[in-house]
Amino acid sequence: MHRSNEGVVFHSARELHKLHTNVHQHDGSLVDLNTKSVELNLLGTQRVLQLCQKMTKLAAFVHVSTAYSYCNRKEIDEIVYPEKIPPQKIIDIAEWMDESMLQKILPKLMDGRPTTYHYSKALAEHILAKEGANLPIALVRPSIVTAAFKEPMPGWVDGVNGPSTFIIMTGKGLLRTMLVYKGSVVDWMPVDMVVNLLLTTAWHIGTHRPSGIKVYNCTSGDLNRVTWSDIHSTATPIIVQYPSLGVLRYPGGSFKSHPFLNTLSIKLCHGLPAYLVDALAWIFGYKTEFVSLVRRMERAAGYLEYFTTREWKFRCDNLIELREMQNSTDRKIFDFDIRPVEWTPYLVSYVRGIRKFLLKEDDSTLPVARRRINRLYYAELLAKLSAVLGVIYLLLTKTRLSQHLLWYFISLSFQVMQHLPESWLTFLT
Repeated sequence: MHRSNEGVVFHSARELHKLHTNVHQHDGSLVDLNTKSVELNLLGTQRVLQLCQKMTKLAAFVHVSTAYSYCNRKEIDEIVYPEKIPPQKIIDIAEWMDESMLQKILPKLMDGRPTTYHYSKALAEHILAKEGANLPIALVRPSIVTAAFKEPMPGWVDGVNGPSTFIIMTGKGLLRTMLVYKGSVVDWMPVDMVVNLLLTTAWHIGTHRPSGIKVYNCTSGDLNRVTWSDIHSTATPIIVQYPSLGVLRYPGGSFKSHPFLNTLSIKLCHGLPAYLVDALAWIFGYKTEFVSLVRRMERAAGYLEYFTTREWKFRCDNLIELREMQNSTDRKIFDFDIRPVEWTPYLVSYVRGIRKFLLKEDDSTLPVARRRINRLYYAELLAKLSAVLGVIYLLLTKTRLSQHLLWYFISLSFQVMQHLPESWLTFLT
């Protein structure tokens, strides 16, 4: 027995033939958005495929890809699309080429994709389609995987991705603006529904043995539409109702549909407060970390912009067909039908799940958190009122023109009231 560089354990050919594996699910991949993901995701898939080809009793091989492997297309069907360069050539290049040189040429190879992760997942699909044509293979392409709908419990979540980052940063009061085009759809799937689809797919491939590679787009956009604007308007009140103990500012802000307005808002609502807070922290001898925190948040929002400013149409014919093949019992146990899900209750469980499982704050801390967020609300209200009154005071006391204008409007108001009908004056008083 020996171990390869990618962490896949290989046995001798004789031992592999004795394996009793019936179903193999491959979801291992490097999600870091860098050049290493190309080499490791491709080699990992290739070597797992070689392992499965030696399994004499293999009934189903289910590979987890991503719905955004072909995000350079507007409409994505349940097929493997052709690529300009064969995967093996990319593997060969990655093995000998210097990292800095590879970083320069990869953007040209990715054909409009935002990251090497999405490109490598598309190439991995090609490896399976070409080298695994003799195996019972299915590809499942989830979109953004989010908190559980039902199992193991509503709201369960153990990783941070786009929507989770949005909820956490909004809940802390840090995220005040994001570039989101009007009507941009959030395509997401609860993690338990993704798992249920994987299990059902393995059953279908193992029992029906369809010809060719079966592809399932595990997406929600065309089946149960929800937009980023819907999430913002729905989630913000929920976040206020279930606040985090670590809230730094009362949640607020808005989405911007114009890049210039969003950039300006970032400078005013993110950058300026961060530098002011760190300056005060430095003066009083505390650790300055607010600017670095905001920069990390902006980097995460920057990755998300690709998806908040675009929209895709995912065909889900195979997904719906598989759902219709389930009997009534399996539909309840292995539920992956996103169509009847109501998003508002789901967002409540999502926000509470993030609070409990990611931020490690149980419900017993809610009274303290709610008192804190109420204080922040009135503090921000007082600060805004003070700023407005300060501007008015400066205008009235520092410029002669403003004084004349003020007295002009006061005298004009009295003149207008003198000419009002008596019935109006009675009503006003």
